[in-house]
Amino acid sequence: MNAIEIVQDMPSLLHIDFHNLPMTFKIKWIHDTLIEKASTTGISILGFDNSGGMHTLHTWTQGIAKRGYFALAGYNGGPLGVVPINGTCGLLGTNPISYAFPTSEGEIVVDMATSQITYFEICNCKKDNKDLRENSAVDTEGNVTRDANKALAEDGTSNILPMGGNYKGYNINYLIEIMTGALVGAKLSNKMDPGYVNEDHGGFIIVINIEAFGSIQSFKNEISEFNREIRQQRPKKGEHVIVPGDNNLNRLDEVNKSGMVEIEEDIWNKVKILDN
Repeated sequence: MNAIEIVQDMPSLLHIDFHNLPMTFKIKWIHDTLIEKASTTGISILGFDNSGGMHTLHTWTQGIAKRGYFALAGYNGGPLGVVPINGTCGLLGTNPISYAFPTSEGEIVVDMATSQITYFEICNCKKDNKDLRENSAVDTEGNVTRDANKALAEDGTSNILPMGGNYKGYNINYLIEIMTGALVGAKLSNKMDPGYVNEDHGGFIIVINIEAFGSIQSFKNEISEFNREIRQQRPKKGEHVIVPGDNNLNRLDEVNKSGMVEIEEDIWNKVKILDN
């Protein structure tokens, strides 16, 4: 029977091979272990590979922020998803990142791909015959296109641009590719099964003990004051100024008020099958 394997256990570092098992079942143990290490050394990092997936990245960072720590996580969103700048074929992953930290008003939580759009968005546009967002993908000649059929091949390879569609976004997407692949001993996107196998993907979680630098209450107050000043700035006409993570907080508030969560029909059908 498979069991997770602790490949390396150091004062500030934990390296785990999940041997194709879902890591979500170990979320509390992972959080506890990383926080225990960070409380002693000031910082800790988990690197992992061969996991059963890490699809809700914000869950891993928000849980740490709720306990008063700063968290940063990354996951390889490959393969064959993001085209290099000036390239003509997707090679890198969409490589999402998430960060979270506490404030006096709750946690700031950000979860985003380092590609201009997500892989699921380009798939849905192709399925529904809708135009892609402007400057989000290129065709097989490297020219910007809004036609999903020209940017998503039948074999699943997509030519999504890195976030921003420029070198700055490309540099960050590439950084997460290396950190979630070669650094943690997992596969880079070019070595992954093109059929998208969860176990191919690696990732990392970094935890920082805020109190190692000073008062956590002072940290929270400073961030909250800064956020208030951001939100109170005179906005562009017809818009409002937001802090990173505000849109997620607003959606969470709506869910809490309504008591309902929207899910895709395909997922709901699978849930109904399990319920029966």
